[in-house]
Amino acid sequence: MSHGKPHSKSLTGFQSLFDTLYPNLCLFANSYLRDIDTSKDLVQEVFISLWQKQKAFASAQAAKPYLYTAVKNKCLNHLKSKHYKIQLEAIRADFEVMDTEDYFQAQLLAVETYAQLHQAIASLPDKTAKVMQLAMNNYSNTEIAEELAVTTSTVRTQKSMAYQKLKGLLSHLNQLFLNF
Repeated sequence: MSHGKPHSKSLTGFQSLFDTLYPNLCLFANSYLRDIDTSKDLVQEVFISLWQKQKAFASAQAAKPYLYTAVKNKCLNHLKSKHYKIQLEAIRADFEVMDTEDYFQAQLLAVETYAQLHQAIASLPDKTAKVMQLAMNNYSNTEIAEELAVTTSTVRTQKSMAYQKLKGLLSHLNQLFLNF
């Protein structure tokens, strides 16, 4: 067992690790299970197991590979369990795809990209961030304007400014894609 500093077996480090990675791990688990409640339960079980093992990491970044793999394995085991035996026949082809390294890497990349995008949007000025959050939820420019009590011209201007800022904030994603 290694002894890391910020994400060690201390309660504070563990809470920080949980807060940092839990939402993304739930989205990742949901890509396998297609059931967000079960996904949340299984991710919590992975964290409980991690706490019980008193496994330590130097940082959340160092813990990611371990936790994503643990969540993937937990999901696949859940899908193989008695509870899913009957249904498994119906989804066997899907399961075979899910049990591949390519599927794992694709889902990991999708979750990490989504998290980076939301983090970048959250760093925008409030008005611009609200416009982009609504746009990401498939609101039209007219619907955004109505929701925020502004003109559609203002929405277009805010989106244009956001795209320029996001382009700079997310330029590092090219490197992320190359690492996968």
